[in-house]
Parts: sequence; C-alpha cells; structure tokens
Amino acid sequence: MEQMQRRSGVTYGLRFKITLTFFLISALVSALLTVSSYEILNRALFTNLQGRVGNLTRIGSALVDSGALRRLLANMRATLSPEQMQAVELSDDYRVVSDELNRIRDTDKRLVRYVYLFAPTDNVNTTLYVVDADVLALLARRAAGEKIDDADISQFGTEFDVSTYPTARQVIRDRTPLVEKSYTYDDAFKVNSVTGYAPVFDTDGTTMLAVLGLDMVDADVRGVLLSTTRLSLIIIAAAMVLALGSAVFLGALFTRSIISLERVVRRFGENDLEVRAEVKTRDEVGKLGTSFNQMAETIQKYSAQLEALLDAYGRFVPQDFLRYLDKKSVLDVKLGDQVQKEMTVLFSDIRSFTELSETMSPAENFNFLNSYLSRVGPEIRAYHGFIDKYIGDAIMALFPDSADDAIHAALAMLEKLKEYNGHRRSSGYAPISIGIGIHTGKLMLGTLGEHERMDGSVIADAVNLCSRLQGLTKIYGGSILVTGHTIGLMEDSDHHYHRFLDRVRVRGRKDTVMIHEVYDMDPPAMRDAKKATTTDFLAALQSYYARDIDTAEKQFRALRRRSPSDKILDIYIVRCARLRTTGFPEGWTGVESITLK
Repeated sequence: MEQMQRRSGVTYGLRFKITLTFFLISALVSALLTVSSYEILNRALFTNLQGRVGNLTRIGSALVDSGALRRLLANMRATLSPEQMQAVELSDDYRVVSDELNRIRDTDKRLVRYVYLFAPTDNVNTTLYVVDADVLALLARRAAGEKIDDADISQFGTEFDVSTYPTARQVIRDRTPLVEKSYTYDDAFKVNSVTGYAPVFDTDGTTMLAVLGLDMVDADVRGVLLSTTRLSLIIIAAAMVLALGSAVFLGALFTRSIISLERVVRRFGENDLEVRAEVKTRDEVGKLGTSFNQMAETIQKYSAQLEALLDAYGRFVPQDFLRYLDKKSVLDVKLGDQVQKEMTVLFSDIRSFTELSETMSPAENFNFLNSYLSRVGPEIRAYHGFIDKYIGDAIMALFPDSADDAIHAALAMLEKLKEYNGHRRSSGYAPISIGIGIHTGKLMLGTLGEHERMDGSVIADAVNLCSRLQGLTKIYGGSILVTGHTIGLMEDSDHHYHRFLDRVRVRGRKDTVMIHEVYDMDPPAMRDAKKATTTDFLAALQSYYARDIDTAEKQFRALRRRSPSDKILDIYIVRCARLRTTGFPEGWTGVESITLK
C-alpha cells in the first residue's frame, strides 16, 4: 500500500509538472502571439492610414481653387472686425473653397474629421485660419438657434498656434507634404487621429499660398485591433483552461495551431498580402484565423486599389524608366533625378502623316494612331525595349541591353505594319509606310520640369542623331537606317541583310556619321537585287570617294539597270553629275552635308 502511494505520488507529480509546463508554455506562446500580432497589425494599419492621409492631403491640396484662395488671402489682416470677418465668410470665394474642402472630406466622411486651410505669418509659431470646412455649417446652426461657442469655430483670420505642431512648421519651412508619424488623441471625438499637411501653391507652382491640414481618425484601425485583442484574450484564457485539463498532447496540438497562425500573421506583416490562415477548426484559434482573414481581405483591398493607381501611373511613366532611376514607384520620383547609361535609341515615324491626317477628323486621327500604335508598341516590349514617349505619330523607344534587340524590334514592327496594311486595304484605306532610325550612345535619363509638373525625359546627342537618321529614310528610301557605330555593336549582324549607304554630316553635328541600311523586310525581289549588287555598289563607292567621278557614274548607272528601283543609285548619279559641273569643293572627302531636320 505504501509502495502504491509512492507510485501515486510520483504519477501525480509528473502530471502536475506536465500540466504546469504545458500551461506556462501555452500562456507564453499565446501572449507572444497576441503582442506580436497586435504590433504587426498596428504598424501595418497605421502605415496604411498614413498612406491614405498622405494621398488624400496631396490630392486635396491640388484641388483647391488657387484663384479663390489668393483673393481670400488678400483680405487677411492682423485684426478683422466681426463685420469684416462675416463679409469674407459670406463671399463666393470663401464658399467655393469651403465646398472644395467638404468634397475632400466627403471622400470618406466617416473617417475624415477636419479639413482646413491656414496661412503662415512672420511668426513661425503662429498661423492664421483661412477656411475651415466646418465654419459655414456651424454658423448656420448657430443662426438657427443652436448654442455654439466661438472657441469651437475656426473663423477666417483667427490664430492657429502651431508651436506644438512640428510637422506643420516643417511643411511651412520645406514646402513639401508631410504626415505626422504618430497618433494624436482627439478630445472632441475621443479617438486617435493622424494629421497630414500639404502646401497649396499658386498657379505659378512656386508661390505657397497656404497649407491644407486634414485629420483622419483611426476608427477602422481601432475596430480591427479591438476585435483582434478581444479574440486574442479569449484564446489566451481558453488556452490556459485547456492546458490545465488536457495534458501534453492537446497542449502541443493547440500550440502548433497558434504558432502556425503567428507565422501567417508575420508573413502578412512582411507584405505577403496573399497569405491566409488555414482554418481547420471552429475553436478560438479558428475564430482568430477567421478574424485575421477578414482583416487581411480589407487590407489587401486597399493595397490593390493603391497598386491599381500605381499601375495607371505606370502607363504614363514606363516602369523601366523608374527602374533605371532606382525608384520603386512614381511616388518616389523627385525633380532632378538622373542617371547616365549607354542605350540604343529607336525613332519611328509615319511617312506623309501630315497629308494623311488632313483627310481625317480629329477622332479619326486618334483612332488611326491608336490602331497603329497598339500593333507596333508590343513588338518593342517583346524585344526588351521600352517606349519613352509618343510624339504624335512618332515613337521614341530605348533598348538598354543590346543593339540587336532594337534591330529585331524594328523588323518586327515592319512585319506588323505589313499585316496592318493588309487590314487597311481590305477596309478600303490606303496603306502606310514608316521610317525607322537606330543609333547607340550615352544617354541621360532624368526628370525635367518643376515641382507641380514633371516629365521623364532623355537628353543626349544620340537622341537627336537618331531623330535625324529617321528623317533620312525619306531621302534614301530605306525603311530602317542604322549608324555604323550600332552595326559594329551587333552580335548577329551576319544574320541580317544590311549594307553601307553613305557618309553624312547631319544638321547640328560636326562629326561624320556612317549610314547603313537594314533591308530584311524589303520585297523579296528588291532584297535579292540589293544583296546581289552589294559588292559592285561598294566598288562604285570606292571610285566615288577616290574622285574618279566618270568611272563611279558608269558603275552607278550599270547598277541602276540591274536594280532600277534602288533609290540610292539615283542619289549618287545626281551627285556625280553635280560634281562634274561644279567641281570638287575644297577639302572634299565624300561626306554629304544634309540639313534636313
């Protein structure tokens, strides 16, 4: 009996230790999960709220009627009589600005509490209210007999002490939008709020008229956190009760579920917005997973909206452009950002577009251009290029990786044009042709403009040369003209049909440019004729550059009889005839100066 009691005591002690250990581990894990979940969610939701405040503040500052605001500020004086203050607040300009502020608040009236404008003064700690979105409504309620204290109305010209608002003072000083980095407790509504400020500029984009302030409460954030906290507390209590009565197996099983959920929460906090908790049970852990999943859906929805906005920006500012500026999104771009890189530039242009466009209405012009561009634009991206800009019917594209990509894209564009012209013929429209110029050189990619209107741009002599080269396609008759420098950089030039055409000096450049033609997409008969006459054409050029004009002209005429539609032969025949008449200019080296823009 005594031995049995000792065995019973040992059994009781081990069970107690196991139960106590499981209880302590369960309590610790639950507490850590709750704290980490709270902190991760709190940071994520606060960051999201900051972003919403910042976006709404920046958009709101751009929507304020600067003309009406400027006229209101003209009435701003150190002291205003009640009659003068009332006259301003009854003015059309005041109502226009007040209505604009209320429209900003109406974007999310449940969360946006205050929207107001204040103007800086000579005292860095003192500003003056210009327009508060609540003023007209409060005055109307007081006129209807409701008792409203003057201290509750931020009327025109009243002082707004910003000495305890360092973010507001920084916005005034730096003239850039900012959002406070922490919550502020709002005594009026008994909630926390986040305040954003954005300068409002005059139409010149440089004169700061006032600062727009916007307060957004954390009702959604607090609601999610409160629900999560309550549920977490329930789970902790349940875990402790289960730990006391369930032994190691059930405790271990419960712990594994908690840890799994904690990992999901952590992954979500690391911006894996697709992750969801796998809910297998209907107990407290399952409820927490369900609550988390609901919260995750809400956050992902807001994130998707922001991504959609950034994608819309991306259709105006190429992502490749941002990548080379080392920017994650268009929101990170600042005026003056720049980088230098060697790239291949491609210019294309529809020939005789001016005459063609004169036969169409504006709507038909846009439909035609969009139909054409929608076919050739994807070919540029297919060969690792990106479109820097559209210039009417012209395209400027950049190829960062290799010159071969630009050549392949140009040939693919001509192939698509061939298909498009077949469609135009079947629809009763005349076919079109394009000219393409390609050159490689060092480029400066950056932002130009001013703070209220910037544009991504590329500045380089290589860009101007490429544009001139595209214009020369009209003179030489080829569809694709490439500089000798680019031909030399190609890795698979032997796989293309190309030939040297001329040495020229284009408008705005002193250096000589070697022009080559890529004619893979010429009609088969023309392509074969050019290939068959390439050796003889180079021999004729050698005679021409050696000043043996008579021999050169005979050679060019003989080539024209073999290939009568080759326009370059007529060009050299005309040049030979001119030189025979005028003689060789002093210092003549065979370089042709072309002034075509």
